[in-house]
Amino acid sequence: MSTPFDAPQHSGSTRTRLNSVPAEGGGGGGTNVDTQRLDEAANALVELRGDTENVDNGADDDCLSASRGLNKHSAGGMAEAGSWATAGSLVTMDVRWGSQVLNLKSLLQDISDKLHTTSGHYTSTEQEEQARQRAISTPFG
Repeated sequence: MSTPFDAPQHSGSTRTRLNSVPAEGGGGGGTNVDTQRLDEAANALVELRGDTENVDNGADDDCLSASRGLNKHSAGGMAEAGSWATAGSLVTMDVRWGSQVLNLKSLLQDISDKLHTTSGHYTSTEQEEQARQRAISTPFG
């Protein structure tokens, strides 16, 4: 019975296979990582984080303006009648919105930082491997 680990039988001859390093350097069979794309993705997340902050500021302004507008046109009388319930709900919703925006911005920053770190690690590892490959001297040239 043959297994995948059985060596092929060659009639008395020894076969040798040499690995080679590409002329442009680098190891054979490794995973290629496009660090530029990692950096671009990280930078896009930073930009998205800024856009998120701008949208949040606009939402804050709109909610507070709507709340003031509702209260401005409320009827006099009892204390409860001096304010629209919707106005308070808008403020409550704005606070919740702000909390979610802070969470989103934190996540975007965290992912961006990790992408930049990963890109840096891949770049330094690739440079170290290229230096190691160049340092290998063989009698084969």
